Amino acid sequence: MNTILNESQRIKEAFDELFNNRTEEEKIWTESRLLMFRFLSIIETKCEELGWTRKELASKVGTSASYITQLFRGDKLVNMITLAKFQKALGIEFDISEVHSYEETVEAYSPVSDGQGFWVYHKFGIADYDSREEIPFLEYDNNAKVA
Repeated sequence: MNTILNESQRIKEAFDELFNNRTEEEKIWTESRLLMFRFLSIIETKCEELGWTRKELASKVGTSASYITQLFRGDKLVNMITLAKFQKALGIEFDISEVHSYEETVEAYSPVSDGQGFWVYHKFGIADYDSREEIPFLEYDNNAKVA
């Protein structure tokens, strides 16, 4: 049992050394590939839905099949013009958003006081307690069965 723990620790240390001792330039290089592969994953999925080969994709985008292959292998980085061509050819639109940290997410969704003794789960300007919103009428089905 002790041998297994020692082996696990050795593997963990090897991974830590591999991933933590990289230069900033190496980290950026890796991140650039990961970003590109996110786009290419969407493109590949859409091509499969349409039944397109990479050669057909290249033709629709106006580039060579060799270039498409180099992109998917990670030999070349995709540029913004090519991404725009992929969008047009595939009839898709990429959605880009900021990823928030756990702390930012918790802060955004934590209840906050409105200053008048109420706690709310979203931030808003001035609370309007005098407005009357219609509560939707729910129809009950007496024949509904609970599983």
